[in-house]
Amino acid sequence: MSKLARPTSSGRFGRDITDDYNEISIFELSGVKRAKLEMWIAKNIGTALVKYYPNREWGVRVDVEGRMVIITCDSISLKKGYHIHMADRNLNELCARSVQAAGEILERHGISRNKAFDADILETLKRDWDGEVVANDSDARISGAN
Repeated sequence: MSKLARPTSSGRFGRDITDDYNEISIFELSGVKRAKLEMWIAKNIGTALVKYYPNREWGVRVDVEGRMVIITCDSISLKKGYHIHMADRNLNELCARSVQAAGEILERHGISRNKAFDADILETLKRDWDGEVVANDSDARISGAN
């Protein structure tokens, strides 16, 4: 099982933070510097998402080399996300665009964007055979359907 697919101590799937990524040293390897930068960007975007849309399970994947940010709502889908290209965007612009993307994810699945949100609603949504929430305009097969 890969590190990304292994459940963390909280029982959720994800990547454990293994190092202190709060400061960057010029003597570190480039891979370590890139990982710290990706973690820092993800933390800032995640903080913005939780501020605007609390009580949801947000995921932020950052690939500095590929210049891509992927926003996911893990309680809706572990496979699908909203891709945002990082080109010519500063961190504030990335955060704002990520919040907009998160709102679009919620709207597509008919989930309230209000801050006062009951997370138990996520358990009542229609899901396909793989556990992914089925959007209203989707043609996916729902578990129990022929």
